[in-house]
Amino acid sequence: MRRLLVLASGLVLAACSHRRPELAATPSSTAPRAIAVYRTIAESIYVSTTKRVVAVATASLDSGCAAATCGALAARWGVETLWWAKGDSAEARDARDDLLARAAAPFDVHSIPHGQSMLFAADPGDVPPDGASVQEWIRFRSTHADAAGAVRMSPVGFSRSGKTAVTIVDWRCGPTCGHTLGVALTATSDSSWAISEMLLLSAKKN
Repeated sequence: MRRLLVLASGLVLAACSHRRPELAATPSSTAPRAIAVYRTIAESIYVSTTKRVVAVATASLDSGCAAATCGALAARWGVETLWWAKGDSAEARDARDDLLARAAAPFDVHSIPHGQSMLFAADPGDVPPDGASVQEWIRFRSTHADAAGAVRMSPVGFSRSGKTAVTIVDWRCGPTCGHTLGVALTATSDSSWAISEMLLLSAKKN
C-alpha cells in the first residue's frame, strides 16, 4: 500500500462523482484561494528544493481519460482513500468531494506567477510531454527562464470549513525526472496555507 510522504526536499525531486452544489462555489469566489494554494505548493516544494525558477502551467490538469483501462477519477487521482484525514474524516471527505466536483471544470491560472519572481508562466502545450527527449527539455528551458521543471495542478478541493484543501500535482523535470503527488494543505489564515500531507502517486525512474 502506498505510504504517506512528509515534505522532504531530496525525496520529492528524486524521482465522476456527482456535483455537490453546497461545496462547489463559483469560480470567481474560489480562484483567489486556489491561487494561494498553487503558489504555496510551487514555492514550498519545488522552488525551495531546486533553488531555481519553476514553470507553472497556466491551465489545471485535465481529468479526462480515453484509454479503455481508465478507472474512476477518484482512484486515478489517489483520493479514493482519505489519506489526509488526520482523524477528521468529514473534513477530508468534504475536500475530496469538492475536488471531484470541480475536476470537469478546470480554470485558467495565469495569475499564479504574478509578483512571484521564482515562478514562470508556461502554456501547457509548451511543457514537454512524457517521454520527451533531452533536446526538447533544453528547448523548453531556453524559453522558460532555465526553469528547473514544470508543475501542473488539478483544481483545488476545499472543505466546507475552508480549513482543508487537497489537489493533485504533476511535476516534470526531464526525460527521467518527475512525479505525481496528492497534496493536502491546512489554512493558516484567511489567505495562506501550509502543506500538511503528501502522497506519492507515481514517479519516473532514473
